[in-house]
Amino acid sequence: MAETDTGSYVMGTTSEESDRLGIQASLYDRHTEYLLRTAGLSEGMHVLDVGCGTGEVSLAAARIVGSRGRVLGVDMDPGVLERARVNAAADSFANVGFVQGVLPDLEVAGSFDALVGRLILIHLDDPVSTVKGLTRFVRRGGVVTFQDFNISRTRAVPAVPLVTETVEWISAALRVGGRDPEMGEQLAEVLRLSGLPDPRVAVAAPAGGPDSAAVTLIAESARSLLPVMERGGIATAREVDIDTLRERMARACEVARATVYVPELVAAWAQVR
Repeated sequence: MAETDTGSYVMGTTSEESDRLGIQASLYDRHTEYLLRTAGLSEGMHVLDVGCGTGEVSLAAARIVGSRGRVLGVDMDPGVLERARVNAAADSFANVGFVQGVLPDLEVAGSFDALVGRLILIHLDDPVSTVKGLTRFVRRGGVVTFQDFNISRTRAVPAVPLVTETVEWISAALRVGGRDPEMGEQLAEVLRLSGLPDPRVAVAAPAGGPDSAAVTLIAESARSLLPVMERGGIATAREVDIDTLRERMARACEVARATVYVPELVAAWAQVR
């Protein structure tokens, strides 16, 4: 989490939200690495990862750039940075480092071949000005790429009403919190408005069965957003019944023999000219 104000993080800062982020990472890390490669990250690059959190994207980039490359992860939260350093040490990554910094007023030394960020722009009040400012760290010809969600693409196939309703609650809560649940669809335009011409786009979407991490992620996202739902008159705690929501969704998906798709992860990228 690297937004300018911890209060702007609509998902909250509970231990349950930290656990949710871990579940999310386990579902998306391979997709993130694929999208980073698709955007043009390659061996030997120096990469700046903004809003690095506990370091999953930084480590994905480090795998791509290899020993001849270097990754610097930046986040405002010293606690998550310490976890990022532990994660990097556990996986024996010597080509990645982490520093504390706050967007958009970030200062880091050196020039980079690529600027990356996953699920950060949705939490910023002015993503265009932030991206525009961050491109000063990227050399001419370098790559700027961000990844974000299209929440509305979360679904069960065949449709399961409880999944559909929960996704509607989540989307509405994000809007009440001033966030765009379809930020993924906006990424290309954000890059254009930031002065980065001709952006390209790719999408990856994890899926799972009735008793999978996909179902858990939907339920835990609702848990993190429940206070916003109640404040915004979207749903009451009794309606959501959060402590049984995951079990009820899993059971309903089992009956329907459904496949559960979690949000599309969209990547947009462009070169600095």
